[in-house]
Amino acid sequence: MKYIIMSRKTHTTVTIESIDSDFIAPTSKRASSLEYCESVFTFLKPYFQVENHRLPHRFLSSLAPPIFFPEFKRVYSDLKGPLLILITLTSVLFYGAYDAERGVLNTAVTCIKLTFVYWLCFSFMAFVLGYFCDTCLNRSQLLSISGYSLTGHCLVLLIAEVLQQEENHTVFFVLLTIFGGLSTGRLAIIMLARTPGPGQRLIMCSSLATINLIHLIYIHFACMRHKFVL
Repeated sequence: MKYIIMSRKTHTTVTIESIDSDFIAPTSKRASSLEYCESVFTFLKPYFQVENHRLPHRFLSSLAPPIFFPEFKRVYSDLKGPLLILITLTSVLFYGAYDAERGVLNTAVTCIKLTFVYWLCFSFMAFVLGYFCDTCLNRSQLLSISGYSLTGHCLVLLIAEVLQQEENHTVFFVLLTIFGGLSTGRLAIIMLARTPGPGQRLIMCSSLATINLIHLIYIHFACMRHKFVL
């Protein structure tokens, strides 16, 4: 994939060239399901062709504000990193939410809803808001950004589970401010840089940042501390 620079008015961000237009679905009525699956696989394959040694840098970049670290301004379109983050987050939530009464299957389904389904719904909401706010980000970039923004969720839940006492939530809120703030702040800054107009920026950034942080607070108290009913 080639790197290009996309500009809109006074804001410029380095990004990865969109590859959304590469998908060509079989149009023939006789096209088999196998051919369709092959087309989908061919379309999705570039999004997962990320070398493993590049992933730690991308995880780190998801916590680095692009304003202070210009080398982390790139907006990636891959789905390999977000998928690993979602699997990790699902595993952490399963560890915290599982009990014998609920069972393995129900717990797993609940955790998938709180991670993968949330990610898809959050990305769709970002796409809809971006459409009305004229945000210069395509679907694959929104999926990738939304997935990488959950890096802070994983770090907060993991560290809080190790350090935090059952009835003391101070550690959690400190971690929420640091790691949750960094990952969500990067998400907001990217949306800010790609959205023209102060009104659109306010709507786009405040909505997504608020939902992302509320989601982290909810899954912590619902899954890890059992304060809410799942």
